[in-house]
Amino acid sequence: MCEYGLANLGRWLGLVILLLPVMAQAHPGGSDTGLVDGLMHPVFGLDHLLAMISIGVVSVQLGGNNIWRIPMAFVGAMTIGAALGIRQLTLLHIELGIAASVLVLGIGIVLAHRDMSPWPITGLVLLFGACHGYAHGLEIPKSVSPMFYTLGFVISTAVLHIFGVVIGEVATMKKWLWKGLRFTGGMVAASGAAFLLQTLGAAV
Repeated sequence: MCEYGLANLGRWLGLVILLLPVMAQAHPGGSDTGLVDGLMHPVFGLDHLLAMISIGVVSVQLGGNNIWRIPMAFVGAMTIGAALGIRQLTLLHIELGIAASVLVLGIGIVLAHRDMSPWPITGLVLLFGACHGYAHGLEIPKSVSPMFYTLGFVISTAVLHIFGVVIGEVATMKKWLWKGLRFTGGMVAASGAAFLLQTLGAAV
């Protein structure tokens, strides 16, 4: 497990390094186009942040092709959801879906393993990706380019997924880290439950 983790850790760190120049070029002057707004949007919302990182962690726990398949499924669904949000189409209960994503993905970190079927989680990831993307698209500033804004939060989301993968890979190196990761998943799930209660309370 340790050798496998080290090999994959190097691969994912390499991807992070490749993406850094893109993010570095998103200087404040680029905010006129919306790139910076898009890059920052997933980072400053705790519910978005936890969900994005958890996707990467869960994909490692499921293993195999799921390490890239599940994050790509999320990004694809998120892009479609963003298009609907940018067009201001009305979808119901999106905030509930976002809050539920943190709860479910936290539970996923606690329970996911290589021998379980990845398809139920993949289906939920598609649903959650659409919810997060819709929220991003709906909140796009009127003064920026939808294309650059979308590009920004897609890049930011990909980096957060990779960060989650790195966390998952590091956790494979030591048994106590793996147990600690499961405990952290419980904390993420508790945060998701709090988000869900807060959202339900606001809806009443």
